[in-house]
Amino acid sequence: MTPAASPYFTVFTPTYNRAHTLHRAFDSLCAQTFSDFEWLVVDDGSTDNTPELIAAWMKSAKFPIRYFRQPHSGRHVAHNLAIREARGQMWTGTDSDDAIVPHALERIRQLWLEIPESERGKFFSVAGLCQDQHGRTISRPFPTSPFDIDVREYLFVHRRFAGEKWGAAAMDAVRRFPFPEIADTNFIPEGVHGLQMARAYKINRFVNEVFRIYYVSDDETGVTLSSRRGIAQAAPGRVYYYLWVLNHEMDYFRRAPVPFIKAAAMLPVVAGYAGQPLRQVWRELTNWTAKLLVVAAAPLSLLLAIFFGLIGQKK
Repeated sequence: MTPAASPYFTVFTPTYNRAHTLHRAFDSLCAQTFSDFEWLVVDDGSTDNTPELIAAWMKSAKFPIRYFRQPHSGRHVAHNLAIREARGQMWTGTDSDDAIVPHALERIRQLWLEIPESERGKFFSVAGLCQDQHGRTISRPFPTSPFDIDVREYLFVHRRFAGEKWGAAAMDAVRRFPFPEIADTNFIPEGVHGLQMARAYKINRFVNEVFRIYYVSDDETGVTLSSRRGIAQAAPGRVYYYLWVLNHEMDYFRRAPVPFIKAAAMLPVVAGYAGQPLRQVWRELTNWTAKLLVVAAAPLSLLLAIFFGLIGQKK
């Protein structure tokens, strides 16, 4: 199908060797009650039959599908490629192993348009809750619906509401803040993107409605960030993220100390795995309060380094 010049939504899906689950996203998009969208798939170097699968869907789908391939570089690089190519007015995404409910796009659009046009420029996104494939809600509901909250307040102070959420954001906001593309890593924490946008767009609107189906499997495999191998592979991206938090967000330390203590304790650990000298990392810390916190957290950093070392020995 020929892509529309400017669809209302761009739905982005990064995928890597997920031909066996990608049908969940495709089927859920076929079932949408709102049809003005494009599906933009970025294949991160898959070696399975993903290209053939997408080619077949492109012939049969009633909505435009745009398919791009890149060398295996990570989700953040796929994201940047997608925002360069996106044609939609709003941006959303589905993972390659998840789905969205049939009315998701229609309802998100309605909620966005309910925000007065004079106020809409302050908002970053509209989002709702998630459930697993068995119908169990896996997101903590908000105290009211709709629930408007400052993005940084949500990320730091009201962390009890954190967890799996799903929605859509204004394309202009997303496009302003691409992910950094750092050498020697295929992972950048999504928080980097969120925190940068939070300094320009103040408000998220949340509702207690389910939009995403998050498939939970007991036999999923792969590298986790709690493993030594996972820490090593993600280390350069983690260094960037922790430096950002400590350099730019310390005004939230008194109200929400835990994320900053974690960042201060983990920074020397991931710097070591990234091969970055501590002197270099120290120079990149521009906030003196953060520097003091890193020093104070040094005993915890040592314990974490020992812990990850023991994990590596056991494996």
